[in-house]
Amino acid sequence: MNEFTGMRKITSVDRLNTTQLEQLRLSGIAYDGQDLPPEERISSHDESELESVLNSCELWDVATDGFVVFEAWLYQGDSGSIFKAGTTEMIAEIIQCGLECDDDDIELKIGMAMVQSNLLPTGDSEYERFSSALKALQ
Repeated sequence: MNEFTGMRKITSVDRLNTTQLEQLRLSGIAYDGQDLPPEERISSHDESELESVLNSCELWDVATDGFVVFEAWLYQGDSGSIFKAGTTEMIAEIIQCGLECDDDDIELKIGMAMVQSNLLPTGDSEYERFSSALKALQ
């Protein structure tokens, strides 16, 4: 079973590797369509004045049996981008708290992990499906 682990608050690009920098750039494009450098997405300025900044940016590992399989960027309080670990292949997005994924199997696994980690609001339309699937595994 997948689990969200190792959350890091991202307040600077200084400690991000090349792949993570590209993931951040792609997350920004997915969020607002603007292709901006990662440095412009994370800012120490007054973020309320900068529309391009991904506020409350967190980077999570999504692991199965201790092995990181996905990297999840969560930002703006209700949005995110999920990549295959160590790649720039985006496999899912979080839009207004809801998980969007073209692969039903991956969506279910990530959705259950989001429920287990309290990252999916109980009011989300898919919460019950993911929660029921998680309970069936326990």
